[in-house]
Amino acid sequence: MEKKEDRRIAMTRRMLKNALTEMLRDTDIYHISIRELCQRADVNRTTFYKYYGSQFDLLADMERDLLDFLAKAIKEHAANPVRIIETACEYMESHLEFGRLIINNNVDPLFPQKLFSQAAVREAALVKYGGLKDAAELEYIFNFITYGAYRVICIWLNKEQRESPREIARQLIRLIQMEQT
Repeated sequence: MEKKEDRRIAMTRRMLKNALTEMLRDTDIYHISIRELCQRADVNRTTFYKYYGSQFDLLADMERDLLDFLAKAIKEHAANPVRIIETACEYMESHLEFGRLIINNNVDPLFPQKLFSQAAVREAALVKYGGLKDAAELEYIFNFITYGAYRVICIWLNKEQRESPREIARQLIRLIQMEQT
């Protein structure tokens, strides 16, 4: 019986996340009411409040899904930066609408800071620079790599005719390695 409950909870949360994504296409998060969100998801307001306190909490949960997925991909493919980027791009492509909304800063302008403040992201970005002792230089390198890669992924994600996740990952690694001296 416990499994059935878990599936129902997961389905309800997925319906709420899908509804919020649909609504964010046309309305900013500040103008989305819980009533309208629940109507769109076909979920009772009481059920919504069982899991979330507000539409902002729901958005934070969606962001956390993405950040947790990325942290797991970094850990799983630590020795293969192409695979890390490819896995992240596959995720974004499979969640294209939400990916575009979040990466274009249409929803949460602080998302890049949330992403880049994760220790796993920092470690993965600076893996080749461990020998540097100058903290200021490491900070510049980190920002150059991460914000540059983020911007490339943003451009890639917004294209209708996109390269495959593998192709964009390889291109990013080539770009990152070009600046090493």
